[in-house]
Amino acid sequence: MAEKKADILESLKEQLRKKQADISVFYDLLDDYMTLYDVKKKLKIDIKKRGVTFEAMSASGKAKIIKQNQSVKDLVAVNKQMLMILDKLGLTTKETIKGDDDDEL
Repeated sequence: MAEKKADILESLKEQLRKKQADISVFYDLLDDYMTLYDVKKKLKIDIKKRGVTFEAMSASGKAKIIKQNQSVKDLVAVNKQMLMILDKLGLTTKETIKGDDDDEL
């Protein structure tokens, strides 16, 4: 997974370089993006482990109840924030700049 994360970061940096937008403030946003990437992975692990809902004891401790897994809502919010960062950086599939290697095909 670390290799995939490094590939994603390098790909995003390359897109900024090609747009001549490789400046500190945008790299800082990429750092935020990658932090959210880590959070997203942890949320997905929690959802896979506990499911969308899970059993828990009630506050009184007398009954089992079914609770919604907060990680599901958090995952949606994290994905939304990640997409907003990409949008603010102008990094969309519509605006992707291919490298010279791809042009030869």
